[in-house]
Amino acid sequence: MKKILILTALYLAGWNTLWAKTVESINWTTSDGLQVSFYPAPEVPMLELRLAFRSGSAYDGENYGLSSLTASLIGDSSEGMSTDAIAERYEDVGAQFSADNNRDMTVFSLRSLTEPKALAQGTDTFIHTLTKATFSQPDFLREKQRQLTALAQRKESPNQVGTDLFFEKLYGTHPYAHPVPGTDKTLKAITREQVEQFYQQYYVAKNAYLVIVGAIDINKAKEIAEQLSRKMKKGEKAPVVPQASPLSSSSVINYPFPSSQTILRLGQLGITYHITDYFPLVVGNYILGGGTLVSRLAIEVREKRGLTYGVGSQFQPLSGDGPFVIGLSTKSAQAEEALTVTRNVLQGYLAKGPDEKELKAAKLYLTGSFPLALASNRQIADMLLRMAFYDLPKDYLTNYQKNIEQVSIGQIMTAMDKHLDPNKMLLVKVGRM
Repeated sequence: MKKILILTALYLAGWNTLWAKTVESINWTTSDGLQVSFYPAPEVPMLELRLAFRSGSAYDGENYGLSSLTASLIGDSSEGMSTDAIAERYEDVGAQFSADNNRDMTVFSLRSLTEPKALAQGTDTFIHTLTKATFSQPDFLREKQRQLTALAQRKESPNQVGTDLFFEKLYGTHPYAHPVPGTDKTLKAITREQVEQFYQQYYVAKNAYLVIVGAIDINKAKEIAEQLSRKMKKGEKAPVVPQASPLSSSSVINYPFPSSQTILRLGQLGITYHITDYFPLVVGNYILGGGTLVSRLAIEVREKRGLTYGVGSQFQPLSGDGPFVIGLSTKSAQAEEALTVTRNVLQGYLAKGPDEKELKAAKLYLTGSFPLALASNRQIADMLLRMAFYDLPKDYLTNYQKNIEQVSIGQIMTAMDKHLDPNKMLLVKVGRM
């Protein structure tokens, strides 16, 4: 079985070398300031469209939840169209609309057939609802209540409580500190006028990124981009989220919660996409805790001792320094043992680094699995949006495999030592104390 897996990974790695060279988007900026990335994918008669704004929860100000509430109202109603009318126009041609909101950005997605009627109706509806949103009072009140209900449900999940506490204590007064959907108090205080003002300020051409992937030509892509751009206000680009300040010392947060499992979050301030040692950290973290069943943490905490069903570590790059976090859940009676083993694994790894066998296996997996992460138009669109929003190099995809293969043990140890300090980490414990 091991031989088959290795041969499969080698095959995928070779496929990646050929395939990545073809993933080159066409990029331009409209006269109104809308940044556009287009990738023609003629194999399947579908279109994936992403429209993102620099308007995530980090731009809430003191009105926590404002970004999320605004995004959730898009598509409810617009000039001349009710919620039902909008839904019917999408359903009539089999198009799919969705919205997502995180700390850095708000993303609206459209999936449509490229058959002329379906494409025209799907994109027209998408453009109209994004540029002519009306935020009626009934829609506003209904959506606010729905979000308040979701917040109540969020408090019943120890995993979510642990994540929210981790961000709150790690980021302090930074815009990443509060939960993306806000809090009960702040969400209740938001007014419809504040939603409209947020929409007018941030949903503008100069603050937007459009990605188009699908079976259309460049002329059609430019036509769609121009239709959207012309109907948007030019506005101004929002400022980049400021850099966060790292913890000056270690900290422990105990949060009693009536659950059979204790949730552990251990970490500190992490990275952006633009650090020079990004790829050594990608490889290094895979060996430490990124490999689901084959990482150091998985072997020591899960396989050898059976202290958890799953443990992992990750760097989450964000504009203003995302976090590094190790996460796991375990029986409350075993929490201290699991934590001790986790800390020992981390400290040992930082002191001695990986061995050659671990490095080779990590490179093989990361390069071999890379094409699978971009196997569909949807995945390509998501990656191109990330590249555009975070201003990644245009050759990021082409050089990904080469950058992974060039990582050395020395580079991993230097990068890990530079970015991680086990003596200045935040620990959040949620469960029975």
